[in-house]
Amino acid sequence: MWIKVISLRSPTTKMLSLLAVFVSSILIFRTPPPNGVPVKAPVPGPVYRVITSYRSMALTINVVWGTDYVSKLLSVLKRDHAKATFMVGGVWAKDNPQLVQQMVRDGMEVGNHGWNHGHPASMSLAANVIDIRKTNDAVKAVSGVIPKVYAPPYGELGPTILNAAAEMHMPLIMWTIDTIDWRPSSSTPYIVDKVLQKAHPGAIVLMHPTNRTVDALGQIIQGLTNQGYHLVTVSQLLKTGTPIADG
Repeated sequence: MWIKVISLRSPTTKMLSLLAVFVSSILIFRTPPPNGVPVKAPVPGPVYRVITSYRSMALTINVVWGTDYVSKLLSVLKRDHAKATFMVGGVWAKDNPQLVQQMVRDGMEVGNHGWNHGHPASMSLAANVIDIRKTNDAVKAVSGVIPKVYAPPYGELGPTILNAAAEMHMPLIMWTIDTIDWRPSSSTPYIVDKVLQKAHPGAIVLMHPTNRTVDALGQIIQGLTNQGYHLVTVSQLLKTGTPIADG
């Protein structure tokens, strides 16, 4: 019996090898991950704003204190038919279930602002993931809603924090316009003017529950409405365009 030997250097062998590599590549990329486990996306950057053709902006309100003013802010938002994203702490949500439930009933978005307003930059990846997950669980326990977006306490950033948010499949939200409303010297006119002068499509506004913010909120909503803006939640804003990771 005669056996024909094909040289490994022959053109035919090279072509067959390239074809095999090509077919294998297709199979690798088309084959779904085992047990339905999603493929982890690359670590995204923080979201400071959104490039969008829509005249929309998002108000975010970080809540771990100022409880007495939260219901007042909700009343203004409901009265003026505006939406906002309340970034709540896990401990705060656990201690104030009725307010979290009211946020959901009023059509607001409830986001994640960490468990007890610790410093995520000083925590490990595992600790950050636990911090975010505990807060999600606390919000879900009192409202049935799982937060979709994460705002790190103190606006702290770094690879560990970004990786933790990515592992939880949550966009990490920063801000475009900081009202600095937590500072006693930031008067109501200052807060209003800062937002209205810096307003632009896709901007994210950072606020907190203070008496000055309550007084400013109605004027901000009216001023932005007069400029033709629609106030939406952060998750809604993200769907209108391209998130941008610059401050």
